[in-house]
Amino acid sequence: MEQEILTFADVYNEPAARAQAEKEKAGAFGWMALAKVWDRPKEADISLVSSEKRYEPFWRVRAARHTRFQVKTDYTLQAVSPYALKVSLLDRDLEFRPGGQLLVSALEHCEKHTELSEFFDGLLKHKGAKTPSEYVAAYQEKASPYLDGSGLNLLPPDITAALIVQKVKARLMEPVAAHVILDDELLIGGLTLYYRPVYAFEFAWRDKRGVVEIDALTGSVNREGSMLSSMARQMVTRDVLFDVGAELASSLVPGGGVVVKLVGAATRPVTPP
Repeated sequence: MEQEILTFADVYNEPAARAQAEKEKAGAFGWMALAKVWDRPKEADISLVSSEKRYEPFWRVRAARHTRFQVKTDYTLQAVSPYALKVSLLDRDLEFRPGGQLLVSALEHCEKHTELSEFFDGLLKHKGAKTPSEYVAAYQEKASPYLDGSGLNLLPPDITAALIVQKVKARLMEPVAAHVILDDELLIGGLTLYYRPVYAFEFAWRDKRGVVEIDALTGSVNREGSMLSSMARQMVTRDVLFDVGAELASSLVPGGGVVVKLVGAATRPVTPP
């Protein structure tokens, strides 16, 4: 299974992010503070106490399901001549029904291939200004492989690789209308963990603290931000990040992907006509 970690480079650098945060700092203390016309935060009374640059995660998974199965069915044929009584077909003589119809029992040999490429937010609470797919569509050229030991503050994802694989498995497990499933495989071809840059600036006003976040790709502002660098220090290893679980790991194909055998599952027998 292909596994990679990609980080986005800034579109808005630290000075630009800081300048934008300074413009928005009065809004970091909530709407109630701004609603008090006689006691609003004044820029001169607001000070910057700390800042951080962190990288927030989201996932992309590529998967496919390939199924070989058989379906029993009947073909209805119509005689060309109104006087036909029977027809020789496939070395058999078959009689027409009244009205010139012929019912032929058959066994269809089928293959179905379904591909999926899907994005998932990596954090439960912190969402970006765009969806993960929109970030990739707009800024893919600014993404590059992450180098271990580069010192970036990468937040560990709340949504694990194992959970994502289970979600993908559930979405691809559409019942197959078949009498017999010959082979059914789910291939997890690749997992990509993207990290997008976010600047956070913590301001103090009297006894209150507020955080303004700047999305370093879009420049969008979040006046209700958080300082999350302590989470970044808990960064785990690649092996842990891409742990898909013992059950799936046992199906890992060297040089390929994770193949999950699904024979016997999600089979819906065809109801005879």
